[in-house]
Amino acid sequence: MIDIVFFDIDGVLTDGMVYIDHEGHESKRICFDDIDAIFELRRNGIKIGFITGEDNNFCLYVKKRFSPDYFISGCKDKLVYFKELAKKEKIDVMKTCFVGDSQKDVPLLQYLAYTFSPFDVDEEIKSAAKFVTNATKGNGVIKEVANFILNGIKDSNIGKC
Repeated sequence: MIDIVFFDIDGVLTDGMVYIDHEGHESKRICFDDIDAIFELRRNGIKIGFITGEDNNFCLYVKKRFSPDYFISGCKDKLVYFKELAKKEKIDVMKTCFVGDSQKDVPLLQYLAYTFSPFDVDEEIKSAAKFVTNATKGNGVIKEVANFILNGIKDSNIGKC
């Protein structure tokens, strides 16, 4: 059913928060279940991609940690980027999904047949996605999407919009 899954980073892989220590260093949080889910998708032959508007050291960490098949940071128009990539790589849009959580994700959420958003996003974003997870940002969203992809829609607890 799904050959490739693209994830936004902040608000999907992470909880969308920036944690600042007493010296002003930033850090972000990733759910270990989501890390496992990414590698489970890969073990099952699903290609992984990240599309994020951010361009920082955390993005470099994600790229190194997960060695995705596709990675774009600093992306201001995710739909335009995706369409160009799909044409270049001959990606079947009917076998591709995207997980996003913000206003800038809406065009791509609306474009693809399989799109997901976390439960705790604005209604406009939820209504743009085809499916809404029960999980909140950075707290098992990727695990739920992976279960959907690997086990099929009939076995999923994800809500359909």
